[in-house]
Amino acid sequence: MHLRHSYWHRFPQLIGVLGLVTFGGCLGSDSKPPDGSPRGVSAVEAGNSGAPPVPSASVASEKQPGAAVPIGPPESVDDDGRVVLGTEPEVAEAPVAEQVVSNATNATPDNSKAPKALSVEANVATAAERNQTIAVDWPMPQAVLFVSGQQHGYIEPCGCTGLENQKGGLIRRDTLLKDLRERGWEIIPVDVGNQVRRIGRQPELKFQSTVEAFRTMGYRAAALGIDDLRLSSIELIQMAGSDGLNESPFLSANVSVIDESFFPSLRIIEAGGRKIGITAVLGKEHESEIQSRDILYFDAVEKLKPVVQQLEQEGCDFKVLLAHASIEESAELARQVPGFDLVVTAGGFGEPTLTPEKIEGSQAVMVQVGTKGMYGGIVGIYADAEQPIRYQKIAISSQFKDSQRMLEEFARYQQRLADAGFEGLGLTFTAHPTGRTFVGSEACGDCHSTAFEIWQETPHFHATTSIVEPDNDRGGIPRHHDPECISCHATGWNPQKYYPYETGFISPEETPLMNGSGCENCHGPGSEHVAAELGEIDVTSDRLKELQQQMILPLDKARDKCLECHDLDNSPDFHFDEYWEQVKHYGKD
Repeated sequence: MHLRHSYWHRFPQLIGVLGLVTFGGCLGSDSKPPDGSPRGVSAVEAGNSGAPPVPSASVASEKQPGAAVPIGPPESVDDDGRVVLGTEPEVAEAPVAEQVVSNATNATPDNSKAPKALSVEANVATAAERNQTIAVDWPMPQAVLFVSGQQHGYIEPCGCTGLENQKGGLIRRDTLLKDLRERGWEIIPVDVGNQVRRIGRQPELKFQSTVEAFRTMGYRAAALGIDDLRLSSIELIQMAGSDGLNESPFLSANVSVIDESFFPSLRIIEAGGRKIGITAVLGKEHESEIQSRDILYFDAVEKLKPVVQQLEQEGCDFKVLLAHASIEESAELARQVPGFDLVVTAGGFGEPTLTPEKIEGSQAVMVQVGTKGMYGGIVGIYADAEQPIRYQKIAISSQFKDSQRMLEEFARYQQRLADAGFEGLGLTFTAHPTGRTFVGSEACGDCHSTAFEIWQETPHFHATTSIVEPDNDRGGIPRHHDPECISCHATGWNPQKYYPYETGFISPEETPLMNGSGCENCHGPGSEHVAAELGEIDVTSDRLKELQQQMILPLDKARDKCLECHDLDNSPDFHFDEYWEQVKHYGKD
């Protein structure tokens, strides 16, 4: 274990609790959507399977994306008794393929012939989101908070094609922040946490790259999300903790890692003549999810009260709470601890609401950040009693070109994965559930020559080459050392859990027969079938037929197999019938 130089003076403090430390052990997705539905399944289908409907409060697809809404006194009250802030222009309804589903129960029983609406988890940018106008009517703000969060490992969009139509990514976020600063605005980026979603060495390296990117982008405050807290405690404080020599943006009022000195409870920022106080909390709902004895959790309300008092004593005239909590708990915290002007919540799914929500019983308004890092938001602060803040939700779309310095950071991340190797990332080659091993598509081509020739003309054949020698808009960075990429771009890996099977792909040089997304990814390992057909093992005629049947993937089951890779992250608009026509093949010649 190597500690950064700046932590050597605290090494006795660390080693004293070493026995209690918990060691965790694509640049895109880390796991399934938070609603629990299978990746690649729309909200319509999730509704049919009994998955909970997505809260409608988190969906604003029918409203104009990116509309700048001045925030001031309440203008009206809607049918549910909620205060409506500002006004929203009427816009034409978007095409079905560009809408998101606000409630799974809205689906009709038979929609097989109609285009399916996309889940709020689907990453498809509308035309409006690719051509946003940002705060064009705003007067010069004193300062601007940029809010983000719930990245969940999506440091860039996970899709391998169609990036023009996808949202998210630190590469684009950096460009957006640069553009905002070029207006002469004082930008204060803040984040509500959950940079990763899994545990293990790769998420630790991903977290490290995110922390370095945050420093480069000038983040001033960031909450610790519950999934971040599942990382190794030592790694967490090395990468994100503050000490006398380094200041990290990460803070928490009610969570400490090992002791309370590594993550401060508040931060005070002076900008544009304002004194802005920021603190962060982890919601009570997450206390039971804490798995390490190194993580100390305290009651959020009790910890926030002295923090707010300190911010007031320091003369802060704008106070911000970064709440890694549900929408409901975030609002309740603002009611129980008066004094906050803005609450940024990690609660909600899909895209953030178009306007901030007034928190009844407090002076605060609340904004959401959405999921997968697909959105950001800007909050302009003004010395105007009528309109003290203005807000705009921003889709992190291809409208914002790739940042060169973030591409360099991503290249370093991929190099760290390469240096670690699959073994260093904690991966072991595991027996396939069938007990069989992989032989490669060429062995299949001996008898299934027509199907083999069809495969050679599909993108599946070039899947490995496409990330070894990328010729696309991902900066030319090789990604074949990345388990989250190679699991769908080579043969012999579990595509949803990112680990290799025995005799699966190791590298283009060591396992050339496993290059490409081959026959066995869909039909299963073919070792016994091939050996029997070639006479390498003696089998009865009945056993031979049984082995042949094992390799058949019925068309009615093929869709589910395709969805293991063509999921919401990689192919959010996937339609099996359309894709099947491009790769269609049948049996033996």
